[in-house]
Amino acid sequence: MLNKNLIGVFFITFIYLLAIFLKQPLEYVFNLQLLPLSLLSLILGIFFFNIFSLSSNIVEGREFIKKNILQLAIVLLGIKISLTQLWRVSIESIFVIIMTILLIFMTYILIKKIWPTQKGLSKLLAIGTSICGVTAILASSSILKSKDQDVAVAVLVVVLWGSIAVFTYPFFVELFFLTDIAKGIFLGVGIHDISQVLAAAMVHNDLYPNQKTLEIATITKIIRNLFLLALIPILIIFNKSSKNISQSVFVKIFNSIPLFVIGFILFVTFRSIMDLYFFDNEQWMQFLVMLEEIISILFGLALTALGASIDLRKIFNQGYAALLIGMTFSFVSLLSVTFFIFILGLNVL
Repeated sequence: MLNKNLIGVFFITFIYLLAIFLKQPLEYVFNLQLLPLSLLSLILGIFFFNIFSLSSNIVEGREFIKKNILQLAIVLLGIKISLTQLWRVSIESIFVIIMTILLIFMTYILIKKIWPTQKGLSKLLAIGTSICGVTAILASSSILKSKDQDVAVAVLVVVLWGSIAVFTYPFFVELFFLTDIAKGIFLGVGIHDISQVLAAAMVHNDLYPNQKTLEIATITKIIRNLFLLALIPILIIFNKSSKNISQSVFVKIFNSIPLFVIGFILFVTFRSIMDLYFFDNEQWMQFLVMLEEIISILFGLALTALGASIDLRKIFNQGYAALLIGMTFSFVSLLSVTFFIFILGLNVL
């Protein structure tokens, strides 16, 4: 599979290396104190794949990096996180996640009544915005028997508003929040797709170096992804067209657990065990530093591929209804996450 995608992998790597090469000259030309490499990689990815017509092999290589390299980076990131931190963030974030999901679905009920012709699309956008972006849309569409057009439009709209969040939320969290936990939970809950969450967290980390926000955002998003385990059976049970419900529930739940989530948790456990025996070991510390550099490169490649997958022409060819509904859900998500972070006192130093 990798041989087939090799041209695309090399092309994405070339764009990422170009971003590294251009970073300092652009900072000098535009008199910028810091131009985040992650943000520049995203922009160059968008530029190359929207300006030039590229072969199917390059596109397949892009998708390989966007999916597999990103998932590998997430798994390896687990080795930087302890079980204690995982548990603490889970406790802090789960209420915010649940309340945000509920508010988005209450908004869906309202939109369904106001705009009944957009019922199918609204449902997919509500699912994608509240749980895990494109993955949730694709997982739920087969159960809901959604129209292909609604699925395609929902994916594009979620990509659009999630991409806007990547470029704006890293600055927003620094202006409105004081603590790492507040910033990380906001990014992990307020942005739709896991690739977009990590893109925003990496941009934030480049601008305001702080690995804790990245780690907390990753944990929060992975917890949010696990809500697919509850969504799948609920959709099957309440969808009248579903047949052989018991078997479907089991199969769908099993298939909805991403392997990278399991790998992430295993690496978190491995880190906690290693710290018990090698906490002050110099070689172990050097290994973690080296691993951090590898993770940074993998994320850089994945973010370049993410930018390269944003098709601006397709997104802006959508009707105003889809864009407006997607914006509404995103706005509700932003307000609810911010509100509950302050209500729970997570922004107190």
